[in-house]
Amino acid sequence: MQTQLMSVPFHGDTIVLVGKEHEPYVAMRPIVENMGLGWSAQRIKIAERFDSTVSEIDTVAEDGRIRGMICLPLRKLPAWLYSISANKVAPELRDKVIQYQEDCDDVLWDYWTKGSAVRIEAPNVSQQIALSRHRVALLKELHRNRDNGLRVALHEQLAQISRQLGLSVPALDSIGFSAPDACDLVNRLWDALEILDRKGERYNHAPWMSGMIYLKLPHLAGLFKKHNIALHFDSALRNAMKASKQPLYITRGAKGSSIEGKTIRCWVFEGPVRAEPSVEEIL
Repeated sequence: MQTQLMSVPFHGDTIVLVGKEHEPYVAMRPIVENMGLGWSAQRIKIAERFDSTVSEIDTVAEDGRIRGMICLPLRKLPAWLYSISANKVAPELRDKVIQYQEDCDDVLWDYWTKGSAVRIEAPNVSQQIALSRHRVALLKELHRNRDNGLRVALHEQLAQISRQLGLSVPALDSIGFSAPDACDLVNRLWDALEILDRKGERYNHAPWMSGMIYLKLPHLAGLFKKHNIALHFDSALRNAMKASKQPLYITRGAKGSSIEGKTIRCWVFEGPVRAEPSVEEIL
């Protein structure tokens, strides 16, 4: 299911509204920081009190990368807002907290139900700059990303922000590349691992002679960077990895690492048995 992202002006701030499965969600970090509160403490509070409804939704950050945002359903926002005692925050934050408690959920619901064409407030200069940066980040991600479904979702976000800024919306097929075949994409991964083999790099965390392959993606990403291998574990590659038949994808989970000597989170494949390690590899 595709997600929609809307930047909503609110009394000089910008709130991020996310549509997922036809329900509005609110990205919580921007709203927490807009109110002057500490994100670390509020993130723990949100996770504990709203565990059954809180959701991490992928979107594009200002650096153009896909990031997961902690989101609450809009219907749950008032419960969180009123869990904050305006009398207990710093005096300089009190008016801001009360303003959010009184107006925020109504403004967001009005924006969601009436659509982005209804402008609650004209964006001020700082909001225009923030929207422009986000628009550039979306364009960069569209140039980089090859997943068709995600590209459509990103293009919808780009169109919404472009309309808010009064800018034209470039056609999707004019931005970046079309998606490659999943088989071709996962074959690039196995080709990259062959390069690491030739360079004597250990990347398989599975026990030797087990016939299994355990891949720790952050470890692999570091090796790819070290050897200038242009392959990134984006959503398209991850989906292709799940569809891999040879080696056969099994699961993702916690396994014991023969490299690090501890339990790690990794991708598990059933693959060909590798030769015993050389003395140099063992040492």
